[in-house]
Amino acid sequence: MSLKERALKIKMLLMDVDGVLTDGTLYYADYGESLKPFSVYDGIGIKLLHRAGIVTGVVSGRRSYSLERRLKDLGVQEMFLGESNKEKVVTFIQRRRNLSSQEIAYIGDDIVDISLLRTVGFPATVPSAVEEVKKLCVYVTLREAGKGAIRELAELILRLKGIYEETVKEILK
Repeated sequence: MSLKERALKIKMLLMDVDGVLTDGTLYYADYGESLKPFSVYDGIGIKLLHRAGIVTGVVSGRRSYSLERRLKDLGVQEMFLGESNKEKVVTFIQRRRNLSSQEIAYIGDDIVDISLLRTVGFPATVPSAVEEVKKLCVYVTLREAGKGAIRELAELILRLKGIYEETVKEILK
């Protein structure tokens, strides 16, 4: 199946966090995790997807206040944090939203993402991902994790669907 054929089916983008939505760096202070850097480019990419009617979600093995706050600010509809069994979560989301696996894109970067990347219709990753993940993916972003990779993937999906320009016009109004 071509990249365009895969993209045309996408109704949801699910994302890992550390190493995808962020650069994978964890900052700790005496009181625990304190900072998590996010790219505004990725935020706009997520908002573009929302404008196009594509649902977004995060499935992460880690939980943090800064992450929850950022996801709420962006209007991310599905948030599953502190989840070790990502496949189980995605099965739950699929049933609840009545989606097939072919209608889901997922971007992950490490071995904990492999089982999920094998099941979705549009598996994607970032340049710094482990080789086992890269081999499974139909798309590897040019932009690094936490530096606009999500924006790049969002634009790619919207362009392949033929709705990028129309979606951007909505934001410019």
